[in-house]
Amino acid sequence: MITSSASAGPAPVPVALEVAGPVCIPLSAIGRHAVGGKAAGLARLVRAGLEVPAGFVIVGAERGRLPENLAESYLEHAGGGAVAVRSSALAEDGAAASYAGQFATFLDVRGEPALRDAVERCLASLESVRADAYRQEREGGARTRMCVVVQAMVEARAAGVLFTADPMTGRRDRLVIDAVKGCGEALVSGKASPDHYQLTPAGEVVRRDLSGVEPLLSEAELRELASGALKARDHFGTPLDMEWALGPEGRVHWLQARPITALPADPHEFDSPAVPGDLYTSSNIGECMPGAITPLSWSTVWLANDHGVQFMFWSSGVQKQPPGGYRTTRQYLGHIFFDLTEMAQTSRSVLGASDLDLGLAICGRVVPELHSGEKKPIWVRMLNTFRYVRTLFSGSRHAQRLEQLVAQLAIPERETAAEQLAEIDAKLPRMLEACDRHIAACSLSGAMGPALMQTLAKGKVPTEEHHAQAAELLAAVSGHDVESAGVVSGIDRLVGLLEPVPGARARFVEASAAAALQWLRTEAGEAAARELEELLARHGHHCLREFELREKEWATDPLPLIASLQVALRARLANPAGAGARRPRANVPAPKGSLGWLARMAQKGVRQRERTKSLLVKVVVAFKRAYRRLGDLLVKEGRLPDADLVFFLTPAELDLLSRGEAGNLAELAAARRRAQAYQSTLCFPDVFTGSPEPLGAGLEAAKGDGVLHGKPVSRGKVTGLARVANSLAEAADLRPGEILISPVTDIGWTPYFSLIAGLATDVGSSISHGAVVAREYGLPAVVDLRVATRTFQTGDRVELDGDHGTLRKVE
Repeated sequence: MITSSASAGPAPVPVALEVAGPVCIPLSAIGRHAVGGKAAGLARLVRAGLEVPAGFVIVGAERGRLPENLAESYLEHAGGGAVAVRSSALAEDGAAASYAGQFATFLDVRGEPALRDAVERCLASLESVRADAYRQEREGGARTRMCVVVQAMVEARAAGVLFTADPMTGRRDRLVIDAVKGCGEALVSGKASPDHYQLTPAGEVVRRDLSGVEPLLSEAELRELASGALKARDHFGTPLDMEWALGPEGRVHWLQARPITALPADPHEFDSPAVPGDLYTSSNIGECMPGAITPLSWSTVWLANDHGVQFMFWSSGVQKQPPGGYRTTRQYLGHIFFDLTEMAQTSRSVLGASDLDLGLAICGRVVPELHSGEKKPIWVRMLNTFRYVRTLFSGSRHAQRLEQLVAQLAIPERETAAEQLAEIDAKLPRMLEACDRHIAACSLSGAMGPALMQTLAKGKVPTEEHHAQAAELLAAVSGHDVESAGVVSGIDRLVGLLEPVPGARARFVEASAAAALQWLRTEAGEAAARELEELLARHGHHCLREFELREKEWATDPLPLIASLQVALRARLANPAGAGARRPRANVPAPKGSLGWLARMAQKGVRQRERTKSLLVKVVVAFKRAYRRLGDLLVKEGRLPDADLVFFLTPAELDLLSRGEAGNLAELAAARRRAQAYQSTLCFPDVFTGSPEPLGAGLEAAKGDGVLHGKPVSRGKVTGLARVANSLAEAADLRPGEILISPVTDIGWTPYFSLIAGLATDVGSSISHGAVVAREYGLPAVVDLRVATRTFQTGDRVELDGDHGTLRKVE
């Protein structure tokens, strides 16, 4: 039972900071004394007004030398009944090291003799082998002093731990509660499986994993725990790891509070505020930048990207204010999204533009929930239409300007971090200009693709057949000169040179990527070595997630490219007759008339977009190399422990760091890097309002007949084994003739297109990178399947229908 309880009341009784000899101090009287983390945390809980079992802390004791007033304090401040005796070492329960489980704890201690014995044994645990090993690892072997907390035992109906932030993901908008029957010792020792709850700060349960049939805690009890924990968190000013017990009368008693150690940065730290009613999408932008983005890339590359979209709107008269800040892009949990509602200004402001066209251009489909609102006056739309059309057909001029910018851009290497950052900052306006040019040049493909679709559909909602017809027309007018498709051709040529080389299987295919690269450059023959260097010279600025500053381009790190070459050569050696990247294509005559003109303009837009995108990537690579240099200098100057952390700081923070005003920026960068490990596991719905919850891993996709329906973007039907690859590492296991099923494909995936028999992706549109390359090489392809990677497994036999936009499992 509960004998007494310390609670908020009068101000703590003043006690001298320097204590002569061992003494017992009531929890309610602890001021600024050095009493160890556990006792200090309990005292702060008392001051916050939370229910804390009555007790005291023993200060200055040593083995064989206990306070003279121990028996008196036991009766007066702990009730004289059953008590818990726990350590409160001075280095314990801090933000850097918790010493959790390293020191002894004794529960249900009764009577003065047993209390003295428990305190002695608790003090002895300071010198235990495991505590000493922990101290050597975390504190460099520094000795610490032991205080001991004595508290009245709670006759607990249930007990457990509560985190005011998710300790695994760092999410501050989640509370995590584990509960077991009785006292919490069974939970700490691992002898009992707990009920596991996740709650929002409002007390709403978002996840409940029960150890039995019935929950241990009611909704009201969960809300009370959440309310008290948040009160404590606000009082401490930091996320907390707390212990609690639920008494038989239903009252919550708080047993411990300490900062959560090694907590990742808040994954919501850079979230953009959601505009009420606005519609957002992960389409298109999620193809350009899949996965989680670093703070540096968000603050530079994607600020420039947003500037480019605004520049196009501004130059067309759609946006009145000059470009600046983030208007069309938002970030949530490290992922970036387009604001469809903001981009729908064109539907209100330009003749012929519509919400239907915008959905097709950005999402590859009609978005029925998109409503742009009332049209602007006709004279405004006529003037804006003239400006918009002028922008559409100025792509060649913008491409030429971008060529000149790339040729002239150089960021010199300097000898100090401050000088290097100054060089980078001086050149950042060039990144803004590069994005302006690229997105203006892209406007032709963004307009002509939907126009072609609408012409085929005769103004109605396009069907899968219309998508397939559009893909066929684009393939018919292709001159096979789309720049990104040249990666596949280059790889195919190089594999052809390697195939007859003696020892290629043992020295290249079966070797590590590093050893294979060394062999190719030194022993595979002059022709193969030259072809590799030419491939890197033409396409070495590319890589997976190439607009992320942290990702190294192939020219700097060719090993991912070599890994794909190994897979391609293994396939060629296994099936020489099936070699060759290009697939036979049906001989479709080029369309004539207005339909033919639209198809040619749409394909010209794709060609123009891929070329200027490649140029933009070269600009980004110049900054990648400059920031890598900056990271090396910051490490050399002792301001960062490793150079990779440079990508987890913003330009303003890097300015402080380079000038020696570091504060805790290195620790913050490391915490953000830990947070990104969680962010990178997330995926989101393709269209949503407000702030979305990440899609669950167990999301069921196939309904009804079990067939997934997407958008056909390259004609043809193929049946084969599925290869589900959520990453390039998984794609390295591809076998010839398999059907690749992936979340999205950017140019980093292109080397594998020479192997696969078909392509299926969760997201995408008719002008996305995967669709463009698939058409160039005659691969059946279906995009926008939403959840294909969750529905199918590697080894499933599937039918991919690029004529009707379906993917299904077959026997």
